[in-house]
Amino acid sequence: MPSSSSLAGAQQPSPLRNRGFSLMLLASLAAFFGYALLLPVVPLWAVRQGAGAFAAGAATGVFMGSTVAAQFAVPAFVRRFGYRAGLLWGALLVGAPAPLLIVATSAPSILAISLVRGLGFGLLTVCGSALIAELLPTGSLARGAGLHGLAVGVPQLLGLSVGTAIAEHWAFPPVFLLATALPAVALVPTLLLPKVFPRYQRRGRGGLRSLAGATWAPWAVMLAVSTGFGALTTFLPIALENATAAAVALFLAPGAAMLTRWLAGQLGDRLSGPGRMLPAALAVSAAGLLGVAVWTAEPVLAVVAVTAFGAGFGVVQNDSLVTMFARSPAGQASMVWNVAFDAGTGLGAVAVGAIVSGTSFPVAFGLVAVSAFALLPVAIRARHPR
Repeated sequence: MPSSSSLAGAQQPSPLRNRGFSLMLLASLAAFFGYALLLPVVPLWAVRQGAGAFAAGAATGVFMGSTVAAQFAVPAFVRRFGYRAGLLWGALLVGAPAPLLIVATSAPSILAISLVRGLGFGLLTVCGSALIAELLPTGSLARGAGLHGLAVGVPQLLGLSVGTAIAEHWAFPPVFLLATALPAVALVPTLLLPKVFPRYQRRGRGGLRSLAGATWAPWAVMLAVSTGFGALTTFLPIALENATAAAVALFLAPGAAMLTRWLAGQLGDRLSGPGRMLPAALAVSAAGLLGVAVWTAEPVLAVVAVTAFGAGFGVVQNDSLVTMFARSPAGQASMVWNVAFDAGTGLGAVAVGAIVSGTSFPVAFGLVAVSAFALLPVAIRARHPR
């Protein structure tokens, strides 16, 4: 039987894997700009081309739909080619098609480009978050997830607001070109990554049933809050009818999410077990969504509500991911978590676009808030280990 000291040593990452984790963070930082810059800009571009609110929502919906489709295929992809190849292809597919939007003025062409870019984003999201658990010891997962949250949060903090501001005050083409250049930078740290393959993956129907049974509660909470995120990032510049307020809100929301995700990571390994923070975080996010519904006509109060939503969202992101890591293998947990994130983002865009077509933005945001509040019992259930 190995000694306790040897077991402790086995839990420590090698220098190569420490370096690999840092390189993964750098690659994620650069590549996620290609996603964040265009998330609110492509729907706005679709509206300016005369495609309407439904097409604006469909642009995000198609992007996230292809993202989710790719995410289901990532475990098989990385078993054969490894995580480095996944990050490389992800950065290429997210960034390279972006300049084509300059000449894409019809709804079908915008949706086609969104579909291709979504495939790349699916590779980026699953490979990046899976590498947290593949490269770090168990006792550092919450902190690692918090650091990864900073790496993917900075692009959202800057990209969502900067992309909208550039498009509104200058022009759309510079945003599209910037969304190509920054993911290209991610290729350098990605090529320096070590070859990492999944340590363990479940296969077959039994494995998938077991995975669903282990992760459905944190998955549902993550889905509910990411639905609100998709609704806000897609329609806030349109709903507020105030470009400055929308830009400020799209800066503060991811900023709050990035900060609270990092804080949740610091607390998660020290003071709390996986899932302990989910109920309170879900309640804060739902309250923020309700505030947006009530104060759509009040830009300052709407910004406050969006910021509150972001604060809750950051904690939900970190705690739900760590909860899934505790219940399932890294690659599968990453896939499930990212599906919840991105399916919810797409669902929020499409659902709100459809609801707004027949009602109003306050009604649409209010319904999303109510659906989040309804999942509080599920968030409480997620606190208990399986």
